[in-house]
Amino acid sequence: MKKPIASSRFVNWSGRLSVLLVVALLLPFMATGPKPEVTPRAQPILLQMAAERPDATFSVIVQKTAQDTRVESVVARLGGTVTQDLHIINAFGAQVPAKAIVELARADGVRWVSLDARVWQTGAEDLVFTTWATELGAAVPNTFADALAMVSSGIGPDNVFGPASRGKAAFSGFDVEIAPGYAISKIEVVLRAYVRAKLAPSENVLLILYAGQQPISGKVLPHSAFDHYVGADKAGTIYVDIPNALAWKWADLDSLKVIVDQSRFESDHSIYYDAIGLRVTSVLSKGSKVTWTPTLPQLHKGAVNASKLATAFPLAVRAPEVWNEPPAYLQGRGVTVAVVDSGIAKNQDLGKRLIRNISFNKADHDSTDKYGHGTFVAGVIAGDGSHSKGQYIGIAPRANLLNVRVSDDEGMAYESDVVAGLQWINDNRALYNIRVVNLSLNSAAAQSYHTSPLDAAVEILWFDGVVVVVSAGNNDVATLYPPANDPFVITVGATDDQGTPDLADDVIASFSAYGKLENGLVKPDLVAPGRNIIGFLPNNDFLTVGQEHPSNKVDDNYFRMSGTSVAAPMVSGAAVLLLQDEPGLKPDQVKYRLMATASKNWPGYDPVKAGAGYLDIYAAVHGNTTQTANTGLTASKLLWTGNSPITWGSVNWNSVNWNSVNWNSVNWNSVNWNSVNWNSDYWGTVK
Repeated sequence: MKKPIASSRFVNWSGRLSVLLVVALLLPFMATGPKPEVTPRAQPILLQMAAERPDATFSVIVQKTAQDTRVESVVARLGGTVTQDLHIINAFGAQVPAKAIVELARADGVRWVSLDARVWQTGAEDLVFTTWATELGAAVPNTFADALAMVSSGIGPDNVFGPASRGKAAFSGFDVEIAPGYAISKIEVVLRAYVRAKLAPSENVLLILYAGQQPISGKVLPHSAFDHYVGADKAGTIYVDIPNALAWKWADLDSLKVIVDQSRFESDHSIYYDAIGLRVTSVLSKGSKVTWTPTLPQLHKGAVNASKLATAFPLAVRAPEVWNEPPAYLQGRGVTVAVVDSGIAKNQDLGKRLIRNISFNKADHDSTDKYGHGTFVAGVIAGDGSHSKGQYIGIAPRANLLNVRVSDDEGMAYESDVVAGLQWINDNRALYNIRVVNLSLNSAAAQSYHTSPLDAAVEILWFDGVVVVVSAGNNDVATLYPPANDPFVITVGATDDQGTPDLADDVIASFSAYGKLENGLVKPDLVAPGRNIIGFLPNNDFLTVGQEHPSNKVDDNYFRMSGTSVAAPMVSGAAVLLLQDEPGLKPDQVKYRLMATASKNWPGYDPVKAGAGYLDIYAAVHGNTTQTANTGLTASKLLWTGNSPITWGSVNWNSVNWNSVNWNSVNWNSVNWNSVNWNSDYWGTVK
């Protein structure tokens, strides 16, 4: 995996999620007489680096002034490659030779060219992920003595080995990760294993891939492949390319099984397997799409046993009162939340409600969330408490989750990944019934919502009927950063519930950000518990957050986090419950209802730092107002059809699309674009 450029100003999300701003700046030249050469419209550090490394190839984001392909043609003419469509902000990602960047930045139709954080030495890199078997399959009878030891908990190798002698077994339950815009070029079986002695010449392993119950491809792994892995201390990883004459399809991965057949082995020889996985390599492919229809789980209606809850936050926001109120039993059934984060690890508390995994990060990584942040957030939204037998339950324990991964195993991502993820959500919202998006991340650089592409992207989702919930940030100052500063979305601050369900002892968390927007509005919109929240985070010793913050560990499977990034998913869960009850509500009505019913009757209430007050789910569900928030607000200038503001409520936005935007008419004088960082977790002292 290539490393980020050292000279760029990166910031982080929990210290690790780095992003560079996609910029959109038009600098018109006003002069008389002969027209001089146009000043390059590009990020200064990009121009500097291109001059210092003239033989390098850079990954950039190019924003256009119009909806055509003139600029893409310029990139091709200059020897570059378009790598990512970002039509939600009228931009695209590209890899461009350093020596061509100045000419590109002067080309007609280019508004601004910015660095997308990585330096590429050659052409487009493949996208690679490894996913591990989490279940025993039923394609063939299992005759290995200890096959369960070979099944991963989802994180991959854990140094627990199971012996496999003569016999066979099927392995399934792979955490499939889709890369939109890419086509599968190769699938390899991954074996983490060792032998105690060299295998006999006849002891070859037959590996067969099944799609459903039908074999589609296979390969013989010769006995000699294990010669370098004799002894437990020599355990290693073997990759076996499995060709497919019919070409792999993304839909194949949904039902893929690996058969390990050792029927020809001598009885006293075994291979000791730690984990069995698949490594999927994909390449950029124009027009490649995810085309199959998802199967949404059908869940029973009934009460949730809340008597064993070991955390206060569901009680503080009055979630159990609506879970168990007949006849609706509101628990989120049928509603999908898209979690834009570091990924979501498949686990018992989410089960089949984790309906799809989509990746927009270009790094080579395990498909599961090896960082840990996204899995924790997902559990706060929709964990059903299966693993803890009801001690730790999320706000909407029957909701569906869609994993929109934007970072790698170290929490590293870029703004182009985030915008691409939001774009995919918007394009697929109807297919998956995505009604809510959770963004537990925020910029560390202040800027106007009128000049932030991220703010513009979340507004597009909002106008198209998706509730967007974002964390306020953890800087404890009167400044809010994108997307928390967008006036349309729901911005959530954090309280400290002191570990009790009684609001009498609750206070605003010391780190929770707040502020007044440029239009005079106060944010956050409301608050929810966000300090010392305990949630399900299986095998956290193997995750980046667990290794970096060992004092936050409760045990191997439970972890403690603080931050507005864990308060936001509580409001996302509340929005899900409200939409299950009243599916016809629009985002503005959901926002108004949540704010109108928020509690101000607690000693720690501060209107400056808590907005409308403390999230009260029972009051929201039993409210009857259908009034709308945001009336009269001005949309981001990125969405203006000219120099006249678009005021929410004054136009009919049935579906926002770029056909309604005249990019040439927007005046971008005096806009100052800076690099940004991300930090939405608080890692202060844990009591």
